[in-house]
Amino acid sequence: MDESEQRLSEALRARATQAGRPGGGSPPYPPPPGARPVPPGGRAHGARPGPAPGLPLAQVGRALLVALLAGAVLGCALALLSVLVPGLLPPLG
Repeated sequence: MDESEQRLSEALRARATQAGRPGGGSPPYPPPPGARPVPPGGRAHGARPGPAPGLPLAQVGRALLVALLAGAVLGCALALLSVLVPGLLPPLG
């Protein structure tokens, strides 16, 4: 590796180290005046809880799959009823 590649590698490594701040480095800006630290319990006394986090992607996918399967079962059941028992379902048009 020549010298220019070495310098580029060191510069990128330094930037990545600063961005991730491993080892608990101090934040790049001071906290705003009047900001109080949160107690170990998780939230300050009398503070409202934040909004509930959204559903994970796996649960959303599972819900969509269940809805799709339920629609397919209902559609097949209605199709079988209309074929096997004529006149049971009202005509749509």
